[in-house]
Amino acid sequence: MKLWLKYTIAGLIGILLGLVLQADTLLYTLILGVAEFALRLGRFILFPLFFFTMAVSVCQLRRDRILLKTSGKLIVFSLGAVIIQILLSTGLTFILPIDRIPIITETSGWQSPYPFRNVTAIDSVQEVLRSIIPINSFAIFNYTGDFILPALLFSIFLGTQLVYDKEEAEPVFNLFDSFSRMLYKMNSLFSEAFTVFLVPVTTVMVIHIRGINDFATYYGLIRIIAIATAVILFGFYPLVYFLISRKRPYSDMRIFLSTIIASVFTGDNFINSQILLRTLKENGGIKRKITGYSIPLLTMFSRAGTAMVTSVSLLTILKSYSSLELTAFQIFWVIGTSILISAVLFAQSYMGVYTALIISCTLYGRGLLEGYALILPILPVLIVFAGVLDNANAAFITMALGNEENYRFPEDPQDYI
Repeated sequence: MKLWLKYTIAGLIGILLGLVLQADTLLYTLILGVAEFALRLGRFILFPLFFFTMAVSVCQLRRDRILLKTSGKLIVFSLGAVIIQILLSTGLTFILPIDRIPIITETSGWQSPYPFRNVTAIDSVQEVLRSIIPINSFAIFNYTGDFILPALLFSIFLGTQLVYDKEEAEPVFNLFDSFSRMLYKMNSLFSEAFTVFLVPVTTVMVIHIRGINDFATYYGLIRIIAIATAVILFGFYPLVYFLISRKRPYSDMRIFLSTIIASVFTGDNFINSQILLRTLKENGGIKRKITGYSIPLLTMFSRAGTAMVTSVSLLTILKSYSSLELTAFQIFWVIGTSILISAVLFAQSYMGVYTALIISCTLYGRGLLEGYALILPILPVLIVFAGVLDNANAAFITMALGNEENYRFPEDPQDYI
């Protein structure tokens, strides 16, 4: 049975359980514990996999003399995806008018059912920059949560040095290469086991969404984001991918179909990237030197889906707080802010939209400091849309890079996992 079909069946079972179970039962507590174990296990495997594979990939790209070229393309493709998605969604708000949301005067905040996801780590720009380069380099292995950028920067620096003096560097390269391969095998086992784990994860998500009160209030916002997601996923990405690679986009989407399905039920960028690493290699035939470099960076920095959801949500907040129509200044401010903030969410695999809205409202000021509270009740749904597009963004960009550099060996669709 293909992986995408396994995930689909597991997700449907989870939906059924989520519609039947209640949140205040012993069974739900047990399911929540299993789901949290699965999400923690994923990070337990993924973070060292990113660390060791990044150094190997950087070294191989440098040996092939395309590290700078690949990095430049990553930046251009990522920035282009963010800008175009925000412009598309903003244009859609003129076709489908934004509905105002009644002002919420009191809120207890929003909490994920998984405690470790509630660490938003919203610091000043200076603190974030200081954290990236700690005084003691051994501190990079002592960060909590999803903040793995310092470790990856160390891995990148090390990878650039493994090119020199192969006699001295080869033992280190071989060590990292062995760790990378062993961890990849562990990751493959996890992606198979996630077929079972996806049931409790989906169950918890559905029960959490069922707890949303007055769902109809947010119908307009969800409608715009859902249509924008469909246009981007099935229109924008395939078109750009075809123009870049001249490959059949809808046929190639089958390569990472299982990843898209999983992202619908998890909304977790790191878990999604684990499955993506495997499907791009075993279905798409894309070499490790491309996936090992692009996927970690795209997962952290190229948050086009998160930026799109943030921009539409901000426009909704601004319109709800005023009886007047949105001004040109407000629209351009939202576009610019959404682009910039999407690049500083590298420590948020799940709470990206939440963090982006808090930062944006704080920057805007003028009575909007707590404007993000309007969106909190519907946030679990918005996170799913953002996760799907973030995942598709990483998949399409990585495949485009693999095609351009001829680092892809197409697999027969009959052999897809």
